[in-house]
Amino acid sequence: MRSKERLLSLDIFRGMTLIAMTVVNMPGDHHYTYAAVRHAEWNGWTIADLIFPFFIFIVGVAMPYSFAGRQARADSKRKLLGHILLRSAILFAVGVFMTWYYNFMSGIPRYHLANIRIFGALQRIALCYFFASILYLRLKNRGLAITATVILVLYFILLKFVPVPGQAAPVLGREGNWVQFIDLHVMPNHLFYDHWESKGWLGTFPALANMLIGLLAGVYLRSSHSGMEKVRSFLVAGNVGILLGLVWSLWFPINQNLWTSSLVVFMCGMAMVILGCCYYVADVRKITWWTKPFVIVGVNSLFLWVVAGTTDSLTNLELVKISLADGTKAPLPEVISRFFASWIGPVNGSELYAFAWMALWLGVLTVMYKKRIIVKV
Repeated sequence: MRSKERLLSLDIFRGMTLIAMTVVNMPGDHHYTYAAVRHAEWNGWTIADLIFPFFIFIVGVAMPYSFAGRQARADSKRKLLGHILLRSAILFAVGVFMTWYYNFMSGIPRYHLANIRIFGALQRIALCYFFASILYLRLKNRGLAITATVILVLYFILLKFVPVPGQAAPVLGREGNWVQFIDLHVMPNHLFYDHWESKGWLGTFPALANMLIGLLAGVYLRSSHSGMEKVRSFLVAGNVGILLGLVWSLWFPINQNLWTSSLVVFMCGMAMVILGCCYYVADVRKITWWTKPFVIVGVNSLFLWVVAGTTDSLTNLELVKISLADGTKAPLPEVISRFFASWIGPVNGSELYAFAWMALWLGVLTVMYKKRIIVKV
């Protein structure tokens, strides 16, 4: 099922991240969730805030393995560039479709071309993948590291020390920062909120640095160093990244909405520690009895992201609301979570629904895995 170049620990880490994303994003009742699985209001982080930076890091780690296979087949540079462009365009288009689909089905007026949301999670991944791939084909490892560092430092200087036009001083709050300023001037009618887009233009640059760090981690994993050397390097570099990110956050807070430089360093450090541990257990020690569910999810991560997300949106819409005994109507997930809540409480019931939803999709993905059906771009 897996090629020689496929890294078991990467599939495990990807699967863990997608399972966490599904559980975090799809509770039975969004009014009842644990604080740890809700995104930070602005500065700071929770478990929910780990997921997207981790996934961008994972895409970066996978790139050297993906390109190694294509280069082994002696694909021309023109063919490689064509693949990069096509894959990026498909990911971006799927992201736009998911936004359009939800808005259209729920009656939100932002589904016309004049005001549809342009950016989102998959769109950011698509843009980062495109630029990271081009840089990977053109630069050496040192050049990639320098590029990531320069992006993070310049982004810090811009947001922290340069005020936007009309502002007396730099702002890192919700209003008046460079991230908001650029999005309002470039795509004013195509934002998630009226005056804010959490995954817009400027934040894509530090997210690119996030992916480049993952890419360099993937290059190192493919190197000739011993397994234990790789584990030690990942744990040391990861803990240094966590510490550096926390120290940097004293001046430039960890903030996923702004995708601050401290967030990138901190989250990449966390990702390296977790991936290093997975690598040690699964690839070095070969202890794999526990890995199957994560691998099943990891190899079909795009399918889970898109299909589970759109299906969850559909079940929460008016057309599938269920009439209750008191005459009110509620979405199907809320009805099921209320059933769970009747014996374990509202918060636990809502979260149990999320795990049940994930278990349902794990069953679907297991059938696909056994039949060797893997959805890729």
